[in-house]
Amino acid sequence: MVRLLFTFALLLLTTSSLAQSNLFVDKYKGGRTKADAHYSYMPVLVLGKGDQRIKLAGEYRAYMQEIEPSAKLGFSHLLADVKAKLEAKGFSTQVYCVQECDKRTYARLIDDTFRDSVLYRLGYYNVQENRFGYLSAMKTVNEQPRAVMLFAKQERSGGLSLGYEQIASLPMPDAGLSVQQDFEIDALDFSQLKAKEKDAKGSADHPLIERFPGSYIKSSGVSDYEPYPLIVGQYKKSIPVRTVGGKVTTLNYRIDKTVGPYAVHKNYMNALTQAGFTIIYECQARSCGNYILRDNYRDTIFAKRHDSDIYNMTEKSNFYLFTAEKDTPHGKLYTSMYSLQRRAKESVELVVDIIEEKGVSHVALNIDSDNLLKEIQNTGSVSLYGIEFDFNKHTIKPSSKAQLDEIAKFLTQRTDVSLFVVGHTDNKGAFDYNQDLASRRAQEVVNTLVRDYQITQQRLQAVGVGPVAPLAANDNDDNMQRNRRVELVLKAPMFL
Repeated sequence: MVRLLFTFALLLLTTSSLAQSNLFVDKYKGGRTKADAHYSYMPVLVLGKGDQRIKLAGEYRAYMQEIEPSAKLGFSHLLADVKAKLEAKGFSTQVYCVQECDKRTYARLIDDTFRDSVLYRLGYYNVQENRFGYLSAMKTVNEQPRAVMLFAKQERSGGLSLGYEQIASLPMPDAGLSVQQDFEIDALDFSQLKAKEKDAKGSADHPLIERFPGSYIKSSGVSDYEPYPLIVGQYKKSIPVRTVGGKVTTLNYRIDKTVGPYAVHKNYMNALTQAGFTIIYECQARSCGNYILRDNYRDTIFAKRHDSDIYNMTEKSNFYLFTAEKDTPHGKLYTSMYSLQRRAKESVELVVDIIEEKGVSHVALNIDSDNLLKEIQNTGSVSLYGIEFDFNKHTIKPSSKAQLDEIAKFLTQRTDVSLFVVGHTDNKGAFDYNQDLASRRAQEVVNTLVRDYQITQQRLQAVGVGPVAPLAANDNDDNMQRNRRVELVLKAPMFL
């Protein structure tokens, strides 16, 4: 067996020599250093025996190196060699893994910490099974623990990437700072802030809310009716939303950078709560869920209307979100607001959506004779909303004449056609009553076409089905209105 020799130097250091840029395990001489870090005092978690996480605080050093394939180094041999040399110097191995290693064990210590700024280049989340390993070792000198962690990864090219960390536990250095004893803190006063720009042309505040001092409207938009995906919970596998519909007003404000997004968030939450709103959901970026704004709005009109970079807003971004609701005599009000600041030098963005819930008013739409023919040819039937009746009666309203004219025109042009005239109702009220009302209304349409338009009686047959064939669930006024209709169904010939 050929024994591989590595040009790593292992140095056993005193506390004083550590401060002179020395390392417990020196860098590989033939490697390229991609990143370095040195902090005089930092807290660090170290992998310990039995899945322990040992917290040490002291002087921290780290580096990340890449070693060319020509060096012919294997990650497992490198780790074994370093382990042996550390143990020879009195270090106790805590964790040593070179086969079937769980990358998450290492990643959980590094990800989303200051350590990631050096070690992210390792790609420790993007590793192949059995092509990486890691170790941790500890030693106590003068009652002060020291620790080493090393991660080694075999690249597809045959080269090697390694990430090294060490921590020497020390008392926190005294920086000799003094604090002014009689310093007084002035209360924050946002009221004196001045807007840096004018409002976008044609934009205006919504009557519901007052703008934040020193803000201006960058963009806005209004829809008379739009379905809106209101966020009501944390994004895990899916985003919990409540779809509400109504007039939607969107306002994108820009606010002085010194305010910060959290102050904006809390001020509006407090103001709305005092105005009788109930908070449905509140979160900060990490607790909201990764890419919650992107995934909630990207297939909607609001992705563009928000005029905000929702595609790059992650759980690491500096933003806050809440949604709220309030019952009013005229219907329900909803609002969704999120405030964010990309960088400390940039303005705070506040995106406000106000939803005034209301149903879609169905206008009586008359279908002309040509479209009657097309619809019956395609589906064998056509639903009509242009025939209207007095409440709870079978009397046809005068406003229905235009639709009756088109039906008569169609039947006059196509004398070969016979139709079922079918009456439908919603499910409000007794079944027998609705069935009878639907039959009487269908018969009244037949009678009118025969009497006023001279359509042959034998070509029309009235049928009342009441509530048994709805087009939509009878769960709101809009759907119930859709179900109250007259339908023409082809009776003969079999095909048009």
